[in-house]
Amino acid sequence: MLCYTSALMIDASERNRILKKSSITGILINFIIAGVKVFAGLISGSVAILSDAVNNASDSLSLIVTVIGFELAKRKPTHSHPLGFGRIEYISALFVAIFVILTGSAFLSTSVDRILHPETVSLSVPMLILLLGTIGAKLFLWRMAAAAGKKIDSEALSASGADALSDVMITSVTIIAALIGTFTDIPIDGWAGLVVSLFIFYTGFRSVIETVSTIVGERPKKATVAELRKIISKHPPLSGGFDIQIHTYGPSRSIGTCNVEVPSTASAEEVFDAMTDAQEEILADMGIYMTFGMYAVNSSNPVVRLMKSEVLKVLKTVSSGVIGIHAFHIHFEDSRVHFDVVVDFTVTNYAQFRTQASKALEDAFPTYTFKFNIDPDYA
Repeated sequence: MLCYTSALMIDASERNRILKKSSITGILINFIIAGVKVFAGLISGSVAILSDAVNNASDSLSLIVTVIGFELAKRKPTHSHPLGFGRIEYISALFVAIFVILTGSAFLSTSVDRILHPETVSLSVPMLILLLGTIGAKLFLWRMAAAAGKKIDSEALSASGADALSDVMITSVTIIAALIGTFTDIPIDGWAGLVVSLFIFYTGFRSVIETVSTIVGERPKKATVAELRKIISKHPPLSGGFDIQIHTYGPSRSIGTCNVEVPSTASAEEVFDAMTDAQEEILADMGIYMTFGMYAVNSSNPVVRLMKSEVLKVLKTVSSGVIGIHAFHIHFEDSRVHFDVVVDFTVTNYAQFRTQASKALEDAFPTYTFKFNIDPDYA
């Protein structure tokens, strides 16, 4: 999920305005839709329509939770929480998803009861027109919430948009079922309610998985990593961009760490100035506060470049999980070699890999000693 977005370029007050406007609009329209469907469900006797009505009412309550969560997330950093409270937005999205699951579960029982004890459904033309109107309203909410969620990078609003689109499908199913129940003796209403309930349950469960994934922490997107490395390359003597980790503390606050290679002959002042310039550009362009670690390398030496290539070949014979090596430095005065080896997540026993890799390197280069770190494939 993690990638720099337009939300990072939006002023906090503008983000607040967009979220509040979208949420309040959604709250009002969903309550109106829910009222229409309760009326239609009671008149027609359709449990599927009543299930859909409660689903829409829960959407309003979900948006209320979203607004409350956003207001709490705006709190200024404190001594105990120096990175702010932005992650409360993710927590509020999680509460919304759990509430949706509970709603689906409740009407699952009601629908099963209607299947076992079917009742007559009667849908009039005015009720049909009202229900079709709610589909139009939900399509409007979908486009509004999806656009706003993408613009301000709001998990909760994006989830609300996806939910609105699923509601269009749900309402379509309930209308078709009600029409069939009105003009035939087929007891389809309970089955339609069951489909609606299962769909609500699925939507909530999917939102839980996506939100928990964000809270746990996700791998940076390739576009983010590529842009970071592009900016780093613009600030010599820095090169590379390894072991990249990015942590989000709400949609508008991201902090990252990254290691870079620099020539061993570069001065401390030269490296410091380049790191400062790169840090400022990354913050301005991507909204990520990046701190750097440094590897001093002597890769301008052709012997070093050749040996780096040969060492990588040896390591790949040890494990197919080897991706690459960096921070490669040969100390010619005592034949010591330092480097980091990047492995994928199929390599789980680091101690065993280290033992096997060390032996293979010693066999291939008996006059050298090796010291290396094992890095998981962070990015």
